[in-house]
Amino acid sequence: MLNDKEKVQYAMRDIAYRSRISAFLYLIIFGIVIGFTPFYADYKSFIVTIGIMLLIGTLMRGVCAWNYVTVFPNYPTLWMLVNGIGLLVQAGAWGVLSIMSIEYYGWQWTTMVICLSSAAFSAGAVITVSTSLPLIVIYLVCMFAPTIIVTVINGTDESLIAASLFTTYLVFLLAAAKRLNTEYWEALDNNLLLKQRARELELKNRELESFTYSVSHDLRAPLRSIDGFSKFILEDAWQKLDDKEREYLQRSRAAAQKMGILIDDLLQLSDVSRARCNPQDVDLSRMVENNLEKLRQLDPNREIVVEIQPDVKATGDQSLLDIAMSNLVANAWKYSSRKPHAKIRFATQEQNGQVVYYIKDNGVGFDTRYINKLFRPFQRLHTDDEFPGTGIGLATVQRIIDRHGGKIWANAKVGRGATFYFTITNKMH
Repeated sequence: MLNDKEKVQYAMRDIAYRSRISAFLYLIIFGIVIGFTPFYADYKSFIVTIGIMLLIGTLMRGVCAWNYVTVFPNYPTLWMLVNGIGLLVQAGAWGVLSIMSIEYYGWQWTTMVICLSSAAFSAGAVITVSTSLPLIVIYLVCMFAPTIIVTVINGTDESLIAASLFTTYLVFLLAAAKRLNTEYWEALDNNLLLKQRARELELKNRELESFTYSVSHDLRAPLRSIDGFSKFILEDAWQKLDDKEREYLQRSRAAAQKMGILIDDLLQLSDVSRARCNPQDVDLSRMVENNLEKLRQLDPNREIVVEIQPDVKATGDQSLLDIAMSNLVANAWKYSSRKPHAKIRFATQEQNGQVVYYIKDNGVGFDTRYINKLFRPFQRLHTDDEFPGTGIGLATVQRIIDRHGGKIWANAKVGRGATFYFTITNKMH
C-alpha cells in the first residue's frame, strides 16, 4: 500500500515544476503594472509597499520551485509552509492592488489589466496548487474578496456588474478547484499504483531471469554426465547389450542432448534480456551470409537458392543482432528443407517512411490463425517429428528486436512459405 509520505512528495514535486512558470509570469506582470501605472503621488509609498510584498511572494515561490530537488525534499513541512506563505502574500497584495486601481482609476485600462491579470493568475493557481484545496480556497478569497467588497460598496451600476462578474468567477473557480483537487489525488493514486506495480513486475522478471539462468546453468553438468556415461556404455558394452538395451541408452542420450539444446536456448533467452547493448554500425547482409555459410557446412549437399540484398546496414548491438539473424536464417533453412527448389531471400523495403528488414522463404509456412503463438517461448506450430526445435528461437528474436526499439511480425501461407519482417530504431534499452 502506498504511504502518505510518498504521495506528498510526488505532489510537492508537481507543484514545484508548475510554480516555475507561474512565478515567472507573476514577475513579468508585476513589473509591467508597477512600472507603467501612474499612481497618485500621495500613495506611491503605499504602492511600493504592495509591490515589495508581491516581489517577496514571487521570490518565495520561485525559490521553492527552483530549489525543490536540492533542498526541500528533506524538509517537506518547511517547503509547504514557505510556498504557501508566498502564494498567500501574492494573492493578498494583488487583491489590495486591485482595490487601489478601482478606487482611483475606475474602469480604465490600468484597472482592466489588473483585473484580467487577476483572472489569469487565479486560474493558473487553481491548476498549479490543485493538490491543496484549503490553500487554493484561501488564495482565491484573498485575490477576489477585497475587489468584490469594494465594488459592492461603491454601489454604481458598473461596480455592481463588476461585483457580480467577480463573484460568479470566484464561485466557478472554487468549484473547479474542488473538482481538480479530487481528480488530482485520484490520478496520483493511480499513477503511483501503476509505478509500484511496474517496479514489482520488473523485480519479478529479474528474479525469474536469474532463476532461469541459475537452474539452466546448474543442469548442464549432470546432463553432460548422463550423455557421456551413456555414450561410454554404448561404446564399451555394445556387444553385451541386446537391442532393447541399446535402444534405451540411445534414447537416453537423445533426450539428454535435446535437453542440453533446450537449456542452451533458455540461457540465450535469459542472456539477451540482461546483456548490455553497445550500439554500432552493423552489416546485416554479411551476418546473413555468414550464418548461411555455417548451415551449408552442416548440410553441403543441400540445394537452395539464396538472395541477399548487399550492404544492408543497421545500428545496434552486433552480438545480439547476430543471434537474431542466426535464428531467423536457421528457421528459413529448416522450414524450407523439404522443398525441392528451396529459396531464401533477405532484403529491405520501405513502409511509411521506415526501413523494414525481412527474411523470406518458400517452405512449409504456417496457419496465420495461430500467429499469436509464434513469438511465445515453447510454443510451436509444427510437431517435433516434422521439424525438431525448442520453440525458443523466435521468442529470443522478438526480445532482441524489442531491445532495439523495433517490432517484428510475420506473414505466411500453408505450403507457400513465410516472411518475417522487423524494424530497428535508435531507441535501444
